[in-house]
Amino acid sequence: MNEEAMNYEAPKPNPTGSSNENETICRIVENFPVFGLTSVLYGVFFCFCLYRNMYSYTSLLLCIATIGYFLFCFSKLKIASFKMRKFYIACICLLGLSNMLTASYVLIFLNYIGILLLLFCFLIQHFYDTKKWDFSKYTSALIQTMFCSIGRLNYPFKSFSVFYKKNQKLKNSKALYVVIGLLISVPLLLVVGSLLLSADVVFRNLADNAFSELFKDFDFGTLIGIAITTLIGLTFSYGILIELCGKHIKPEVKEKKTMEPIIAITFTSVLTIVYLLFSVIQIVYLFIGNMRLPDNYTYAQYAREGFFQLLFVCIINLILVLFCMSHYRDNKILKGILTVLCGCTYIMIASSTMRMLMYIGTYHLTFLRVFVLLALLVLFLCLTGVVITIYKPGFPLFTYMLVVVSVCYISFSLSRPDTYIATYNIRAEASDMYYYYELSPDAAPILANAGLLRKEKNDNNPSYAGENYMKNNYIHRCRDGYDNLNFRRFNLSVYQAGKSILAKQQIN
Repeated sequence: MNEEAMNYEAPKPNPTGSSNENETICRIVENFPVFGLTSVLYGVFFCFCLYRNMYSYTSLLLCIATIGYFLFCFSKLKIASFKMRKFYIACICLLGLSNMLTASYVLIFLNYIGILLLLFCFLIQHFYDTKKWDFSKYTSALIQTMFCSIGRLNYPFKSFSVFYKKNQKLKNSKALYVVIGLLISVPLLLVVGSLLLSADVVFRNLADNAFSELFKDFDFGTLIGIAITTLIGLTFSYGILIELCGKHIKPEVKEKKTMEPIIAITFTSVLTIVYLLFSVIQIVYLFIGNMRLPDNYTYAQYAREGFFQLLFVCIINLILVLFCMSHYRDNKILKGILTVLCGCTYIMIASSTMRMLMYIGTYHLTFLRVFVLLALLVLFLCLTGVVITIYKPGFPLFTYMLVVVSVCYISFSLSRPDTYIATYNIRAEASDMYYYYELSPDAAPILANAGLLRKEKNDNNPSYAGENYMKNNYIHRCRDGYDNLNFRRFNLSVYQAGKSILAKQQIN
């Protein structure tokens, strides 16, 4: 193996004593025409799918292409796959599909976060044996891989440089010099050309007359955006591949259960006593119904003021139990106390759920309130996995939590929550128009069928000014999205919203 390829990756300590990571990176460098061209093609497709187009069917196509890109590279590098790969692929593709079915910006943002996290989990399991990894090890490996990949963005150019230096035929190729010169001229031409066109009106008119047909709608800003988006897709895909092949994460799991359990028994006992007292109050006063609130204090106020505090305490308890299980030596008394603490947390989750339902009963549904209920369900299921882990240390807690969060969130995302939020609020006869017109276009067909998007005749009545403004803004938002649909930007929710408004003839 030649010296230049070996120096491609800066020497680092190798805890395993193996040179597999260097060999893998060398194979990528030696076969740069294959991996480099594949990355370029992926970057072009990445740009086609995402440039000014974050929520259409191209999101699903990009998910498929991303998985295909890495699987192709893995096959060339002789890297074997793993058992759960189909689950990861299905989840990533379903999130991509969800982006085509919804126009909710919140859901779209969360979908992309989910795609990114699942993709990195999918990639990590191709390079490491994660069966013995605990929750903290997997989380740290995930974070390290994601952030270190950013530092590899220059590696496509570095790989080309190494490949070029060791390939004598390539170095003597005149055609290569021409290609390099053209590539350098493109960004320079874009920057200088845009500046000159904006600097002198005579030059701009001359260019318009000379190239009126070819450059009639020429937009240098768009070309620069396309170039940058393509470059992002190219460099990130290649950089992630290099980071994974480097195998910089130590595969072994250090024994962390070295702390004295009496410490944990002491502070968890104090907390558990307080939690038990609080749980008794919840059972007697909230669940059974013997609660009597202070004067001028409504149940909705009681629910609102107590909900977020309880949710925060539940999350703290979950983290606390995970910490005790990971860092304190095994102890039967500690396990018993942690079990009781988890039981109290179940009661707090139930109390939080009841409080939120009480609040919804008074103030109706919003996206945030539905999402909070989903979070409570996920918290309940994750806590169940923690309880199992207390008595069965080998339980794959991270995988269990990943499956729970993925299934729950994907079901929530595909359900398009704004649709049933609108349905519930209409049936509950919510009077505040905020509950309707702050929803995404997902809810437009339901609002249209309920007559809530019909223009009022008394538009000039001041009492209707605020409502009409919100209504007209919502209608035009749906209509603008519908008018901007094209082959590349098709979104089912936007299409249905526009069609429902036009069919009812509710806008001029």
